Amino acid sequence: MKRTGDRAKSLASSASVAVAASVDRLLDKRVCLGITGFSGSGKTTLITSLIHQLRYYPDAALTALPPALQNRLLGVEISPLKDLTLFPYLESATALDREAWPSATRQASGCLLEIKYRARSHLIPGTKPGISRLYLEIHDYPGEWLLDLPLLEMSYQDWCQQSRKLAAAMPEDPFLVQLKSLNILEPLHEWRLNSLWQQQLDFLKRCQQQGLTMIQPGRLLHLAPDSPESQFPFIPLPQLVELSEEEKSAAPGDALYQICETNYQHYLKRWVKPFYKNTFQRIDRQLVLIDVLKSLNQGQEAMDNLRMSLTQVLQNFEYGTNNIIRRLIQPRIDRIVFAASKIDQVLPDQHEQVRSLTASLVRESQRQARFREVDIRCEAIASVRSTTYAEHHGQRVLKGNTEEGPGLLLHPPLPEQYPDDDYWQNCQQWHLRKLLPPAGLKLNNGSRLPHIRLDSVLNDLLGDKFQ
Repeated sequence: MKRTGDRAKSLASSASVAVAASVDRLLDKRVCLGITGFSGSGKTTLITSLIHQLRYYPDAALTALPPALQNRLLGVEISPLKDLTLFPYLESATALDREAWPSATRQASGCLLEIKYRARSHLIPGTKPGISRLYLEIHDYPGEWLLDLPLLEMSYQDWCQQSRKLAAAMPEDPFLVQLKSLNILEPLHEWRLNSLWQQQLDFLKRCQQQGLTMIQPGRLLHLAPDSPESQFPFIPLPQLVELSEEEKSAAPGDALYQICETNYQHYLKRWVKPFYKNTFQRIDRQLVLIDVLKSLNQGQEAMDNLRMSLTQVLQNFEYGTNNIIRRLIQPRIDRIVFAASKIDQVLPDQHEQVRSLTASLVRESQRQARFREVDIRCEAIASVRSTTYAEHHGQRVLKGNTEEGPGLLLHPPLPEQYPDDDYWQNCQQWHLRKLLPPAGLKLNNGSRLPHIRLDSVLNDLLGDKFQ
């Protein structure tokens, strides 16, 4: 009886939380913020900084966020979201204190920020403004998972066709050489398919090390050897697109291509579709982080790959106006910010060029979103500012701690639009050095965390909610 009673209490509590969340959403006091970016774009660091700036708002530099500038913020509390691991804010802040970047995201996590503030106006003239609350849901997940969203619109054969583009960048890779020798219309021993699956995991990692972004399936980039995904192995078979329907229909039911196709569909159903449904279809507002500088530094192939990746992934966003009914039953993104991350790697007089370049990368997505009356912003930010300015031979340069030690950072002029051939020739000597967090941070004691325009992004995403 006691167990039954405890279960009933738990169900009642969950129902109460769900009802409260629905009411908050209906009253426009609950926002689900999607923070998206490919692996290495700085999502974990940004979420850590965002939480820290809001929690310690009296000492934070949030001059672009009206409720902070007007002393209307009153407090911020962090709590878990249902069915999600709590975002590791304290661990990430500790890493920054130790001059190390937070660990990359390997599993889904999230948090709920309850932001207490003083309302700017009151319904009854002559009375003092009341106290209001904004509930901000933040979802974090590995950036690699984002790469799989385009697969929802692809058949197995479509994916095999697209895999040719990835293969073109690594033509002599031993994994690809083995694929060419396979007879895909015949059965393949299970141990052999499992071996090729493991080799595929290593191949995808090599592609990532080459600076490529559009790597699918992205979820495979950081799988453990005994992961559930490995129980249903599949590999790309470029030969499939060259076969006729008659040849394929004449193959036995356990032919290699049919086993791979079945397991591919299982992968979409078991992992990709639930991720899309549970994360992307709930989002009200979206922040897309783009490490433009890294791709620009790695060359034309990396930049082309980044643009293609963004175009495909952003097609999966549900754009549209969030009216009072849609907020309750099926939210859609009504505001989106594209932000070039790690802007502290270039001088301030080049920030506008980076912002313009970012806009050129997402132009097609911007066009689609504007058609659906979505508010679009572009920014250039640094979640943690790791550089200061110095003079070197009469020239203003950046100074910061890098993996090779303290040093000065130089960079060529940056383009405002997608680079032409002349630009790639002129910037071949540019070596973008990896910065370390600034020394002397004491975040767990509430000290200030320097940033660049993170307050502007907060205002772009949430400013209209603090009325």
